[in-house]
Amino acid sequence: MLFKDEVVTSVDRLSSTLFATSRFLHLHPELAYEEWESARYLTSVLKAHGFEVIERVGGLPTAFVAKAGVDHPSVTIAFLAEYDALPSLGHACGHNLIASSSIGAAMALLPFLAALRGQVQVIGCPAEEKGGGKIALVKAGLFANVDAALLVHPSNRTELFKGALAMRALQVEFFGKASHAAAAPHLGINALDAMILTFTNLNALRQQLRQDARIHGIITDGGRAPNIIPDYAAARFCIRALDLEYLHALHRRVLACFEAAAHATGATVAIHQEGEEYHPMKCNRALGALFQANLEALGERVEHTPEDQELGSTDVGNVSQVVPTIHPTIALTDRSEVVCHSAAFAEVAGGAAGDRAVLTAAKALAMTAADLFNCPEALQTVQQEFDQV
Repeated sequence: MLFKDEVVTSVDRLSSTLFATSRFLHLHPELAYEEWESARYLTSVLKAHGFEVIERVGGLPTAFVAKAGVDHPSVTIAFLAEYDALPSLGHACGHNLIASSSIGAAMALLPFLAALRGQVQVIGCPAEEKGGGKIALVKAGLFANVDAALLVHPSNRTELFKGALAMRALQVEFFGKASHAAAAPHLGINALDAMILTFTNLNALRQQLRQDARIHGIITDGGRAPNIIPDYAAARFCIRALDLEYLHALHRRVLACFEAAAHATGATVAIHQEGEEYHPMKCNRALGALFQANLEALGERVEHTPEDQELGSTDVGNVSQVVPTIHPTIALTDRSEVVCHSAAFAEVAGGAAGDRAVLTAAKALAMTAADLFNCPEALQTVQQEFDQV
């Protein structure tokens, strides 16, 4: 039987390694699909602690799976490591802390796995911020033999459950005909006008959307000079909703907005999907309850806030559709104005508050895994909920 105090002690012994890992990632931020140094550092730490590491999994050069434990386990727990950063902001989403706490939980359990007849995995997940790396890993079957997937995300609040919006990302291009904007505008076809009409169409569409739906975008190319009719314009958009059925219906209406703008101006439109479709989060209450009990045993206070407010999208949602998953958050600071994707959050994630969060998250994650290893009934309850929801 694995006791919680042994798990906590095991994490504490790893503290210097976990802090060093977090600080390295923070000082070497890498963008989606470019996390070469981050993946190399994480896999070297895991190898040094006896994990078998398989690199370049799921067709992604910076993805990996690290395994430890018995070959034919009764229970397999996966800890998800995220490690991509944001353009210009670095680790303003705290992925350095996610990766460090996940490897910390896995390494802390290592001495007990033989007696438990269990296995732990660290799944290195690139490109959460752009492209949805976990979606490729789900499609590659990496979660087929996993009983539960766990990770903790830093935030300015400690919360157990939060929904996630399904999302599609699109790139839109309009092709027109260049001409002199003063001398011969009648000979041109204005691609920028088509783009502006697109935004006007979408603004009209927003009036009839459900409250959970979002459409937002930016113009990435709007022409080269004011005296030339733009023959090319481009933009990127995200479409989001709480469920896939509404997302797909909304997607069709957004495409109609693009096509109507092209028809009105005489431009030609090309629409490209960016990355994979993000799925909504399937929360597992039974698994979350185990995590909450462990977090509170460590002295943390959980906030109970509306689960359907202040939502974003994450490829963890795709994982949650195929295996019981939790994605709780832990507060780095009590300053409500310090939010993810801000320079202030990046600064906090690289300091003492980040170190504290890594240890707390690693302990709660490892303790929750211990519950699943020790108690077949708990795992059965988690799986029954997953099958029924």
